[in-house]
Amino acid sequence: MRDSKFIRRLEQELPAWAERGWVQRGAERDILAYVASQHSGSERMVIALSLMGVLLLGSGVITFFAAHWAGMSKLAKLLVLFGSMSSAYVAAAVTATRGNLPRVSQGLWLLGVILFGANIMLIAQIYNIDSHYPNGVLMWALGGLLVAYTIPAQLALAAAIALGVLWTGMEHMDFNRHVHWPFLLFWLACLPPIYRHNWLRTLHLALIGLLLWSCFTYFDFLWEYDASGRHGAQLYLMQIFFLGYLALFVTGLLLEQRDDTRKFAAMTRHYAAFAALCAFFALTFPEIQHSSRWLFAGDGRLPADAWWLGLTVLAAGALGGLVLKHQRTQHAAAIPVHLQWGRGLLATLLALILANVFMNGSVGGQIALAFNLLFFAALVWLVFHALYSSDRTLLNFSFLFFAAWLLSRYFDTFWTLLDRSMFFMAGGLALIAGGYFLEQQRRKLDQKIVQAREH
Repeated sequence: MRDSKFIRRLEQELPAWAERGWVQRGAERDILAYVASQHSGSERMVIALSLMGVLLLGSGVITFFAAHWAGMSKLAKLLVLFGSMSSAYVAAAVTATRGNLPRVSQGLWLLGVILFGANIMLIAQIYNIDSHYPNGVLMWALGGLLVAYTIPAQLALAAAIALGVLWTGMEHMDFNRHVHWPFLLFWLACLPPIYRHNWLRTLHLALIGLLLWSCFTYFDFLWEYDASGRHGAQLYLMQIFFLGYLALFVTGLLLEQRDDTRKFAAMTRHYAAFAALCAFFALTFPEIQHSSRWLFAGDGRLPADAWWLGLTVLAAGALGGLVLKHQRTQHAAAIPVHLQWGRGLLATLLALILANVFMNGSVGGQIALAFNLLFFAALVWLVFHALYSSDRTLLNFSFLFFAAWLLSRYFDTFWTLLDRSMFFMAGGLALIAGGYFLEQQRRKLDQKIVQAREH
């Protein structure tokens, strides 16, 4: 899909390409005309209007049901419910094969999914079905997923992912599902249609959903364990999340090696890097390290928190396996230097994380110091990797988290050492100067990436 920004960038680049002999002189206009003919603004407008129409129509149907529901018989209710849903799906199937209407059919498939969810809720009301109510949302999400599998309907899959996030949110918030594993199975089931149809926008939504599930899980553990007086779970869980998202980052590197998955690689790396850096940054705070408690059962049995060790070992093993697989895809003579010393950094991190499971809060300060040193080293590594791969997003992430890390350590360290007025004056000057320096360095490195792409 081509947009106006791409066309403007192409207009700027084509003269340089012609000078280098990459395109024939005089062909620039033909290239721009072809790209302009492929412009998808009108297609997006059709889809956007269809989506707005579907949402309005769906709202109107549901409002109609609500206004006339009490005066209808059960048979009439069922006929209206199934008739409206069937009509939406039939209309979607008809428009999918006619002229320019396939784009309209995307909205109609979504309307069918919306009415399917309305049917679930209203039929449960008709027959007074009292059950575990998040299961109704799960059935709704599975209905959208089924439509995405049988019909290439991207909006239906997007709705299914959003409903899946709503489902796991209900399970966490209302029923204290500390680790709602079934959501991960549902999430994995959403990936095949994305891969088969190259739905990059839906992959954005899927990765955001995974991040939200991680947040639900972490805060559920945080509130429950703080209330019960059992500390340490938030530390162990944060370490597991760090290892898991680091494994997803390496998966992004592996996706780059294959032609059929390369288009998904950058997006996967970016979300994984952001989540992993967030978890790593949290591990640099002494407060979370002081919460560590390796709890023993007291009668010769395994420690009460031994299952955290098992999960940590499992996550570390998965990460190590992916790293070894990525290593085998590289030619020994062509492995960049930053990847070679990155393995040493990773080995040190894995050793610290595994050892930290057995630690207690009395050594939290020393462990936090070790994590801070490794966090700084990891940011330096990320800068080298961003420059090597010409990835401006990763470069911006590295400077963003370096600024956040520097700011947090400044407040942690110097707040109690300086008079308040001196602190604010010195801190303000330091932050202004530091921000200017970081921005200048980021722009220089960003320019290097642009130059590398041009050559």
